[in-house]
Amino acid sequence: MKQGRFFIMRHGETVYNAAARLQSNAMHTPLTRQGFEQAVAMGCALRGELGERPDVTLHISDTGRALQTAALIAEELGLDWFAGKRTMDLKEIDMGSWCGRSYGEVEEEVGPIVIEDHLLRPAPDGEDYPAIAERLNRWIDGVGDEGGDHIVVMHGISSRVLRGIMANYPVHPLHGAPIAPSLVQGSIALVENGAETMLFGSERGIEHA
Repeated sequence: MKQGRFFIMRHGETVYNAAARLQSNAMHTPLTRQGFEQAVAMGCALRGELGERPDVTLHISDTGRALQTAALIAEELGLDWFAGKRTMDLKEIDMGSWCGRSYGEVEEEVGPIVIEDHLLRPAPDGEDYPAIAERLNRWIDGVGDEGGDHIVVMHGISSRVLRGIMANYPVHPLHGAPIAPSLVQGSIALVENGAETMLFGSERGIEHA
């Protein structure tokens, strides 16, 4: 169990989310107007919880959509975006050769890819849930045990696995990793002392990787 508070969130809506296309981790997809508004709202919610220029560590998935979201959050809080710790360990599920394609196009070939519990069906040449958990456990180990407050800007599926690990959710019976409930974009989950609460937003978001 990690010491400290972890404010974990998804990036704001992107043009790919809005068009129901599968994003890759290499393609830097921009936020929509709604995505900007979601990011600013998350920053305002964090400012209400943490105050101006809080003493926090900012962790960011090293993808364009997460970096852009983190920049807007950092501006609201008065943080130095350049001091954020960027890592691909926080990236989204790798959907292999399905990346960049529309959900409808892929589903015409293989059937549903949004499956039980609002999860994504792993691509045959992509990443499964135990693989996501492995890299996220590596990230958790690297954070250390100094405590303090941490802001984590990442993605829909990967954040569910991170929250699942850190908040002691059970291993999913079909996917072999702890998986927390889905969050809509613009939501913030707070994990502290191995337990999770909703700081801002709501559950039951549909995943668009």
